[in-house]
Amino acid sequence: MSASSLLAQTNFHTLVTNGPAANRLNLVFLAEGYTSNQFNLFFTHATNTANILLSNSPFAEYRSYFNVFAIAVASAQSGSDRPVDGITRNTYFNSTYGNGVTVREELISIPPNWTNGNYSQGQGKVDNLLQTFMPATDLAIMLVNDLNLGGSDGAGKVAITSIAPNSLSDIPVHESGHVLANLGDEYTTPNPGYPDTEEPNTTRETNRALIKWNAWITPDTPIPTPPTFDYQEVVGLFEGAHYNATGWYRPKLNCRMGSLGVPFCEVCREALVLSFYRNVRLVDSFSPANTNLAISTPDLVQFALTTLQPIGHTLTVQWLTNGIPIATATNTTLTVSPASLNNGVNVVAAQISDPTPFVRTDPQNHLRQTVSWTVNVSLPALELSAPRWLNPNQFAFRISGVAPQGFAIQTSTNLTDWASVATNFLVNGQFDYTNQAGANPSARLFRAVTPPR
Repeated sequence: MSASSLLAQTNFHTLVTNGPAANRLNLVFLAEGYTSNQFNLFFTHATNTANILLSNSPFAEYRSYFNVFAIAVASAQSGSDRPVDGITRNTYFNSTYGNGVTVREELISIPPNWTNGNYSQGQGKVDNLLQTFMPATDLAIMLVNDLNLGGSDGAGKVAITSIAPNSLSDIPVHESGHVLANLGDEYTTPNPGYPDTEEPNTTRETNRALIKWNAWITPDTPIPTPPTFDYQEVVGLFEGAHYNATGWYRPKLNCRMGSLGVPFCEVCREALVLSFYRNVRLVDSFSPANTNLAISTPDLVQFALTTLQPIGHTLTVQWLTNGIPIATATNTTLTVSPASLNNGVNVVAAQISDPTPFVRTDPQNHLRQTVSWTVNVSLPALELSAPRWLNPNQFAFRISGVAPQGFAIQTSTNLTDWASVATNFLVNGQFDYTNQAGANPSARLFRAVTPPR
């Protein structure tokens, strides 16, 4: 099929928009085994599945971070291949139930797989569609229009699920854990050929101090942890994971990665939140957009952030000037008087963080972001010096400093009421002022101001 004919038979829909694709988790649903007259059914399935996924923690707390899209490309026939039942369907992604090795008929895969090693006839089509319609995809979920229970993580690239009710309620959530956070299965049944590598929620380590999720284990929890009622709600080290009944361990007795219908454990939930922040940043935009500012007037300067906002808790913001926190500056805006900064180079910064209790270990600081501006201040600064009498009725003093717009000499007798007596410009940073000969030299107060007024 040519690219033009593919586009003609493809419908791309935006289901949910929460912000710019460049800084959102972009969830894209793909239609497998839907004929062209079933596109509306597919969009309904996609909408319902998105609502199910985003109602599960931690997706629920971060659902405002997600955009949702759907790509409907037609299959010639509905359904999916089921070799165990002798069923073959002509579908766009060539999906197939089973794995040809063990009795795992609930497994759904696309090429390259056990029936077809041709990447271009399965995953290649996924990659081409996403590149064409949503290059910034973070999570792709393929809905297979078949009522038999089934799904898989699509070799870690796409979450695959059938539309069976008991599939849609659980499998997309479980498989998204694989695709987004590289979580491992916590099953204990053998799976020959499964990669012998640890995931965030599986380990062979039994030394408490070296367990990767040690931050979640209380000191009184035994290691390994007995699989008993007393420990069913705690994080520990439970034997049985990674398709091994012994020698491999998981964080909790029950978790979505091992048992459908239960929540993610604390460790898996943490890994998912960290995966969210590997794909988005806390700040959508900021102003001034130019982070190198030159300021030569005393006018107030406004700084502002537009941040993402989780559901149920608030991001923290702390503003700083030259590395020193401003005690009351904890909102998304800051007003700065240039006079409060030093003449020369200053740094105004905002530190933003997500204080979620879902994360205890964040070594790469994914949940923190700093936005900073370099502010070069050259405010007019004047100094009066070198006062001297020239004769009994005439005196002089020197004005020096910075006054690009000129300056005015003002005089007062009470420090309240000031009157200008002269205006001028500095020459090479200075100017010598002399009162008019014979003017009353009685005690007066003088100052220089800029700009002149």
